[in-house]
Amino acid sequence: MEDNKKTAANDVQAAKATTAEKLDAFKTEAGQHLDAAATQLDELKDKLVAQAQEFGKDIDIEGIKAKATEHFEAAKASTAENLANLQAQAETAFAAAAAKADELSDVAEDKFDELKAEASVQLEAAQAKLDELKAEAALQIEAAKEKAKGVWHQLFGE
Repeated sequence: MEDNKKTAANDVQAAKATTAEKLDAFKTEAGQHLDAAATQLDELKDKLVAQAQEFGKDIDIEGIKAKATEHFEAAKASTAENLANLQAQAETAFAAAAAKADELSDVAEDKFDELKAEASVQLEAAQAKLDELKAEAALQIEAAKEKAKGVWHQLFGE
């Protein structure tokens, strides 16, 4: 029975470690996506300003540049805030599942099979939440890109 409890505790810890790795990967990937989106927004802004300059001196280039900068910085800030919120949700979900898994792996021997199953369910739920948040982060980044494209089309009608 003691070996079964040790095996169960090890299984729970392995599942917890896997979920922690998924959380770290999510945070890293979200950061990379945010950096890529910010770079794309900056490039789009620079392209916008360059195109405005090509159109000639009768255009208020500084005004367009300021407006574009304002729109793109707002889009980057909004995307960063959304990703930070998603990361916080992921960390909260993981912390709750990890705490529950630890609690369950420490309970009496006679219930270890039932508790091991419950711990696995908790960690699977946390992993599912991470997958859901990862998908939401991708949607947030796409929305920011589309918003930036909308500003581009609004200013240049292309």
